[in-house]
Amino acid sequence: MNGSDAGIDEIGAAKLLTPEVTKQALGIVKTGKIYSLGQILEAGIPQLPHHPPFVRTPYNTPYQSQQRWRERGVKNEPGPAAERLEINTHTGTHIDAIGHWSNCNRTYCGLDARENFTEKGLAHFGLEHVPPIVTRGVLLDIAALRGVEMLERGAVITAQDLQVSLDRNGLSLRRGDVALIRTGWSNLWARRDPRYCAGEPGPGRDASVWLADQGIVALGADTMAVDVDPPEDPAYPRIGHQILLVERGVHLIENMNLEELARDRVCEFLFILLAPKLKGGTAFPVQPVAIA
Repeated sequence: MNGSDAGIDEIGAAKLLTPEVTKQALGIVKTGKIYSLGQILEAGIPQLPHHPPFVRTPYNTPYQSQQRWRERGVKNEPGPAAERLEINTHTGTHIDAIGHWSNCNRTYCGLDARENFTEKGLAHFGLEHVPPIVTRGVLLDIAALRGVEMLERGAVITAQDLQVSLDRNGLSLRRGDVALIRTGWSNLWARRDPRYCAGEPGPGRDASVWLADQGIVALGADTMAVDVDPPEDPAYPRIGHQILLVERGVHLIENMNLEELARDRVCEFLFILLAPKLKGGTAFPVQPVAIA
């Protein structure tokens, strides 16, 4: 396959991010308060058991730098520091490229997944195709809706839950929106509680289909994988990944921190996410923000 193949929709639902959508989203800002929606990236953060750990290796210390500069005869002794990182690209708060997932060896647009994922990464639907996401964001606080601090492991969020959450706040989803689901699960992240990686609450099949039908460009959540786990049907794990990424081209944003938004009861905001242009990348850590 050739990355320049004509007729292949490389960006999926993100094509709904028109100038008009962005212009309308900019008009939402009232207070100007900025909310960081990403988790701190550091060693020891929760990781799925089959994922490699986060490793940081210093390779340029201030002392080493000063020595090199002295050898060049400089007098002000500059001392830059640098490090090397080894991470799984699905580490911390990250966005999934639509080529990350497949269904019966078929990707978005029906390509053969085994051919699409190469030693150089994804031939199609890689991270380099994710446009700047500057659009309206909507918080769906399902933990608050159910009157709990945190939903239980395996708790299924339904399309009805999402609609009721919107109705209570006088909102609706629009084409081009980013929807963020709060379950309260990130409280476990903050405590490094091993339960964070041992299942999670999340949207079920009907909720995933319903969200895609609203025309969202991305779905984020404060959980490891967005999808409910254990799944509704044990024979169909991560069904939301298949529906949203593979069938509808909707990005997923995982391991988000939505607590401050929830505390301030901010349910509508300007959402901004800039993904690094990692060619062929299946995902990468990001730092999304909301501006109220």
